[in-house]
Amino acid sequence: MNNRLVISSTIGFMCIGLTLWLGGLSPTHWVAGPNMHAMIMMFTLGSVVLGVMAILSFFHGRTLDAIIFFGFAGLLLTLGHSGMGHASTGGDSSGTLGWFGLVWAIFFFYVWLGSFKSGWARSLFLLAAWLTGLAYALHGWLGMDVFEYIGGYLQLFSGLVAAYVSAATIINHGTGKNVLNIGGSTDAS
Repeated sequence: MNNRLVISSTIGFMCIGLTLWLGGLSPTHWVAGPNMHAMIMMFTLGSVVLGVMAILSFFHGRTLDAIIFFGFAGLLLTLGHSGMGHASTGGDSSGTLGWFGLVWAIFFFYVWLGSFKSGWARSLFLLAAWLTGLAYALHGWLGMDVFEYIGGYLQLFSGLVAAYVSAATIINHGTGKNVLNIGGSTDAS
């Protein structure tokens, strides 16, 4: 494993972890309410960072990481732009956000199916992302707050797993052995 590969995986998964964690604080009511300007800036900056890390991962032969980073960059970019529209208008009564959540849930589902050889940590992360998308889809269609809470806590869990993958990647590379296990062939250098 070379240093460039470690940097793109570490930064990419930490960016996902931070944006998921910070984005999940509002649906779980850990914070009073969403600061839409901060959310839009976070999602836009996150999409740019993830886009760059996706390109680097792709050129370093880490196609699963590149797909994950490109997918989350697209998700964060669209969430940032939809946040601009929702900051001035009311909630969605047409169920569009439900369909939006379902499309992303389907994406994360088939990426999760393709991740089984990459180790338990990436697979667990993608499983949690898939379930988060399903919970938000159900919330968008049914309008039941319980699905927003479930989605928020799944989002927090996804963020923690992404941060763990980030930390394990750099720590294992720095020590040259498997200090933090993530499974698969990507543990140590």
